[in-house]
Amino acid sequence: MPESNTAASAAPENAKPSTKYTYDYNRLAPLAMSGALPEVEGFSARPDWIHVVAHAALKILINTIMIKVKNRGENIEFVQQVLKDIQAVAQQLGGEAGRDLNNAIAMELEKQGSPTTLPQLNALLEVVIEPLAPTLSLKTLFDIARIVQQLGSVSGPASSLEDYNQVFQFISLPAISQNFRQDSEFAALRVAGSNPLTIERMKTLDERLPITDEQYQSVMGTHDSLEAAIADGRLYLADYSAFDGAVNGSFPAGQKFNYAPLALFAVPPGGRSLVPVAIQCGPRPGTDNPIFLPHDGDKWFMAKSIVQVADTNVHQAASHLGQTHLFIEPFVIATHNQLSRTHPLFLLLTPHFEGTLAINEGALSLLASRGLVDLLLASSIEQSRVFAVKAAQSYQLNLNTSMLPQTLAQRGVDDASRLPDYPYRDDALLVWGAIRQWVEDYVNHYYASDAAVQDDVELQNWATELVAHDGGRLNNIGAANRISQRSELVDLITLICFTASAQHAAVNFPQAPLMSYVPAAPPAGYSPLSSLRQEGFSENDFLKFLPPLEIAQALLDILYLLSSVYYTRLGDYGDGYFTDPVIQTHLGKFQQELLKIEAEINERNKTRTPYEFLLPSK
Repeated sequence: MPESNTAASAAPENAKPSTKYTYDYNRLAPLAMSGALPEVEGFSARPDWIHVVAHAALKILINTIMIKVKNRGENIEFVQQVLKDIQAVAQQLGGEAGRDLNNAIAMELEKQGSPTTLPQLNALLEVVIEPLAPTLSLKTLFDIARIVQQLGSVSGPASSLEDYNQVFQFISLPAISQNFRQDSEFAALRVAGSNPLTIERMKTLDERLPITDEQYQSVMGTHDSLEAAIADGRLYLADYSAFDGAVNGSFPAGQKFNYAPLALFAVPPGGRSLVPVAIQCGPRPGTDNPIFLPHDGDKWFMAKSIVQVADTNVHQAASHLGQTHLFIEPFVIATHNQLSRTHPLFLLLTPHFEGTLAINEGALSLLASRGLVDLLLASSIEQSRVFAVKAAQSYQLNLNTSMLPQTLAQRGVDDASRLPDYPYRDDALLVWGAIRQWVEDYVNHYYASDAAVQDDVELQNWATELVAHDGGRLNNIGAANRISQRSELVDLITLICFTASAQHAAVNFPQAPLMSYVPAAPPAGYSPLSSLRQEGFSENDFLKFLPPLEIAQALLDILYLLSSVYYTRLGDYGDGYFTDPVIQTHLGKFQQELLKIEAEINERNKTRTPYEFLLPSK
């Protein structure tokens, strides 16, 4: 174990890494992914995680059963039929899980009596699953997934938006279903949504989006102008042109479409929040690619929906999978290969890696041909993989410029005086600052000088493996891919910890409340752009544009599952995890700072677009 003021001392032999974590560069070429998953990284090694997932899985199962009963017709006694179907499914589960489910229902029926209304039924089932979930095994989770797939509750095109509402039975219909048509909600999603990472400040007008001053003023008023908005730093662009020329998917049974729109927003003079100004549904201007404005009625709404398709695909492939999950994986492998179990950085980092390799392994199965990503997203599965890899590499090959303050500055959104209402930015910077101070205190305790960093053989071997072609394949670490200063180490460790905690929370936990309702965030379009430009566009045309109902249910199931698992919490390493009293003091300071941030975010939400996804408690 290193001395309290240095990390350069050699660790005892029995503290050296005991399991070799291997690389596989073909699983998602050319990224550095884990080879054979070590047993200690598997889900089965984390029973507490299984229990949390089981709670969400049971809710999805019950929701699926309710949808199926609902679709049988009006003459069925809904409440009693749901109970019968749950009991029948329990028989399919078999073993202790099925028996326990039936017994739990029988006990509650005896206590509460038979429910006669849906709220009574829901309350009874909530009571049933709460104690049942912690008893389920990993095998039972797979059995539940299989049964949900076999039940196949809904299919075919929707005849109205109400059909999409009916996908939510035991799982509550999200609030966005009520306001997704509003321009204010559309704008808020750029700064407080599931993908608050795309908006960029425009420093000059973009010739790809030839909006006139007359068009701009028809939205913002004659007291404003494009020239003034540019000069004041009030003009912003959401650019999805990366999808231009992307190969469209067609799995499972119909042609899907991705789009490459440009969406223009502005902050009014003296205002705080973005206002949507114009949308061009492709990146090349022309008579066949008009600019739509808010007064264009149904066509404006369809243009917003096209932006939402593109944004959903950026979120899933890039912001979520590529820039959090895939980005972190090489750090997990190198940490286990090069740092002894008693090394201070091993102790600091590994709690942030818990479950990462197992979850990423599951993500790779979702990325298989004819898998869930192929089913849901707009592009072909090969194209989605390319987007994910490029997104991961955009950070992995540019580590020194991938720190939160730098990425905000690169997009020109770091100045709160120009864009006051940007909840993701403001909350993320608070959490980033707290993590960085904690990491700085930690590093400076174990490394008394820059020379101590340079002399730590394990640390230098770790950095070497991270950048090696037969290692992590990362780039732009420290100076010339060597960590020579304490400040360089602090920056890198902050980036790792922030990405694995707060950044992942920002793109993961909004999925159920903001993306599971298909009309608000379609994962793919089902109409070509040419059909969306026709005269007399109607609500029926919007329904044809949306995915079929089986896609809506599959989307709800996976996003609800992903968004419901709160397994660990930032700053909570477990009682007695750090034994050094100095580090315990620093940790206490960090935890107190997180409590202050929690209070500050709650206070901010009283006067801005509400945003809770970066509350430290979440």
